Amino acid sequence: MAEHTSPFDQGSAGAPGGSSDVPESPYYEYAPPGLRYQERNDMIYPLSQPEASASPPFTPTAPAAGPYTSGGAEITVARPASRPGWPPSSVEPGVGTAPAAPPTTVSRRSPAPWRLILVILLVALVLFAGGVAAYLVLAIRAESNTTGAQPTGGAKVAVTPGAGTQAATTANFHQGPCPFQPGAGIVQGRDLICGTLTVPEDRSQPQGNTIRLAVAIFKAATPQAADATPFLYLSGGPGGATLSDLGSYINQVNRQAVTLGRTFILFDQRGTGYSSPSLYCGEVDRFNQQTKDENLSHQANDAGYLQAMRSCRDRLTAEGVHLSAYTTIEDAQDVHDLIHALGYRQVDLYGVSYGTRLALTVMRLFPQDLRSVILDSTVPTQSNLFTTLSASMQHAFDTLFKGCQADPFCRESYPNLQTTFYRLVNRLNAHPVTINDLRYGPILLTGDGFAQWVFASLYVTSFIPELPRAISEIDHGQYTLIAETYGELLLAQDISYGMYYSVECGEDMRYTSLQELDRSVSALRPELQPGMLDSLELDYRVCQLWNVPSVPPEQKQPVTSSLPTLILSGEYDPITPTSNALLAQKTLSHSYLFVFPGTGHGVFLTSTCANLIMSQFLADPEVQPSNSCISSMEEPNFI
Repeated sequence: MAEHTSPFDQGSAGAPGGSSDVPESPYYEYAPPGLRYQERNDMIYPLSQPEASASPPFTPTAPAAGPYTSGGAEITVARPASRPGWPPSSVEPGVGTAPAAPPTTVSRRSPAPWRLILVILLVALVLFAGGVAAYLVLAIRAESNTTGAQPTGGAKVAVTPGAGTQAATTANFHQGPCPFQPGAGIVQGRDLICGTLTVPEDRSQPQGNTIRLAVAIFKAATPQAADATPFLYLSGGPGGATLSDLGSYINQVNRQAVTLGRTFILFDQRGTGYSSPSLYCGEVDRFNQQTKDENLSHQANDAGYLQAMRSCRDRLTAEGVHLSAYTTIEDAQDVHDLIHALGYRQVDLYGVSYGTRLALTVMRLFPQDLRSVILDSTVPTQSNLFTTLSASMQHAFDTLFKGCQADPFCRESYPNLQTTFYRLVNRLNAHPVTINDLRYGPILLTGDGFAQWVFASLYVTSFIPELPRAISEIDHGQYTLIAETYGELLLAQDISYGMYYSVECGEDMRYTSLQELDRSVSALRPELQPGMLDSLELDYRVCQLWNVPSVPPEQKQPVTSSLPTLILSGEYDPITPTSNALLAQKTLSHSYLFVFPGTGHGVFLTSTCANLIMSQFLADPEVQPSNSCISSMEEPNFI
């Protein structure tokens, strides 16, 4: 991806109600972008054998093009059940001396292959190395409106303005070539229509700059489904791309499962992906790559990261980008314009992670546009990323350790998992080791980086069962598991840092202080506090540099609505735990909350049960779906 141009500019074209014992304390917030920690799981597709009623996951015979490797399809990297000779010769030993071998246990289960997720991991996060963004990373135009949605369907083919009931909008949609390579069997024109939506950059200056949003519309497979209300997808971040990941992933085999059989609308939010201008900061990614195997002090790392962000800011402003125009409120107005420019009266709106905060904002500003809403891994508008991230992180690790203790096999095999984890954080911070990542080459593994990796892995439902074993093996000097996934989870270059900071600095950082940030880290174990505090303080400095205004206080208030709303939550979600969902649900009078056992961040498509509940809800949003399939779901099958 070019740093500040869109493929459209270049004329590129593609080929033609559960329950959970959740504390009331506010573990709310989601994932930012940033330096050495990336979310990679706003949307995880089936990575294990599906249940009988599920549509089979796509298993390509060859990698398809994508941003994470030379291919963009899911790649399964199998490793032998027995791995003699660890650590492998490709792993360089560090300063410390580890025990010779892990304790011998009798496994009751065959080890599942460690699955590299190279596609549809839509949002980057960051931890420790470059701020919270490096840590993982309006005038309100309408009063809160609790009027229910007006029953209506969408236009059968929404490709040009005027195909349905057109609301007043200055936006224009123009068809054009897809900027990504569609999946196998998907034909542009027949199955897929792409184009751009042109909207004002700053709606307070209607005669000012315009921007173009990249749009992809997957048509419903049958005429009957085409009559149903279309399904509009909002990705997370803020700053995550959509078309390059999800658009290129959908093919004829998985199309029904991913789109739920409906007309399926995707777009790259302003400042992200193929939309133009892009607020992607290549300066930050270059800094990450250049320092990934260097043992920098916090001070040196912070100085380098801050300089990279300064360079990005200077370049974007010189290009005429108005950084203060890239907000959740402007995003919500883009969604409104998109719906009506395509000729629809209403949509069923789905949001994941940051996309739920955007969806909630649409619910507040434009309730008439929505038939129903699905919030997956919820970010309430009233929550604050920076002051709650420490509590979310500690809750995530506690959930893993308690889950292992509750499992007889895991408890017997790794009886001191929690102690081992925190000992490793201290040991690796004092004596880092160099691992050889499968794609990114040598990477210096510190204790903070190790904690980031475990935290990031909890996003990915299929990774959770292997984490206790991975922690134990790292403790004994065996790094194969972490070397297979560290770079893909923490270093992939797929986040718009500019969009992230424009949103988060005005929406959350402007509503906190250094003193509050300092106090917030007390929620963490002492081993984790220094890295987190450095990250929070660095993001505070970046936000001073970014210098965008605060959003109106109304945007930080809870969203009150009676729209039918389905809320999905994963038990192991490390960044948007169920307490987030409960917080949002308090003011959503017609909502249904389901908590999925053993599930990480992003519930949709992690199980047949999740898709079944979503399909039932969309068929009749006025009726609560059955939760019977959740009772048959298992806790993580630790190996």
